[in-house]
Amino acid sequence: MPELPEVQGYKVYIDSTILHKKITLMDCRDKKLLKQPFGDFEKHLLGEQLTGTQRIGKYLFVETTGDKVLVMHFGMTGRPTYYKEADDRPKFGHIVLTFENDFHFAFENKRKFGWWNLIDSIADYKEEHGLSDDARDLKFEEFKKSLSSRKTDIKKVLLDQSVAAGVGNWMADEILYQAKIHPEKKIENMTEEDIKNVFDAMKKVIEVAIENDAHYDSFPEDFLMHFREKDGTCFHTGGKIEKIKVGGRATYFSPQWQEK
Repeated sequence: MPELPEVQGYKVYIDSTILHKKITLMDCRDKKLLKQPFGDFEKHLLGEQLTGTQRIGKYLFVETTGDKVLVMHFGMTGRPTYYKEADDRPKFGHIVLTFENDFHFAFENKRKFGWWNLIDSIADYKEEHGLSDDARDLKFEEFKKSLSSRKTDIKKVLLDQSVAAGVGNWMADEILYQAKIHPEKKIENMTEEDIKNVFDAMKKVIEVAIENDAHYDSFPEDFLMHFREKDGTCFHTGGKIEKIKVGGRATYFSPQWQEK
């Protein structure tokens, strides 16, 4: 599933390809991917231009010259593609915008968990959906405050988008591995130093992932992603990686490195 680093890459891609071009046509092969009627998208997008993007966690907000903001969520397998020839439309490009330069933008969505929406205000949407500031922009005091009333496992909290918008499953595992914190460690048993270590690890993982365009093979050799599998070998201890469920999510950790 695209998480914060992947969606940041999509933001950069969109910023460099489809902004400031008049939209002349929209096609959607599956209207279930639209949170509003197709006619509303035509009304608010055709003849308009996309002018800028803002990412909060896994949500990408695209501002327009009209009175609506386009929201993209990439679901499990979504990604953007900009192309010239109509015949080059990707197989799973279920939503396509065409621009006045005759280029096209496809929202690829193989498993159809991604979607588009139209909203009036990014700030209102953020508040209504309980999103924290983007994890990349989050300040330590805000992060610490969000944890102060929690009495559950640290991994569950990291996956809560009201705490650290954009952190998903692989990122949470990596953050806790880098911080040497067991994923089932209870918040009430964590010291301020523990919380600061998790926060610093979160910032580190985000920046490393973005710098490497979320290409896991390019991550530093001590990153869990290189051996994030049951019975993988921990870089630090040589012990085996274990797999458990935390909050219903598959969780990988090194019990010798990440003690409770």
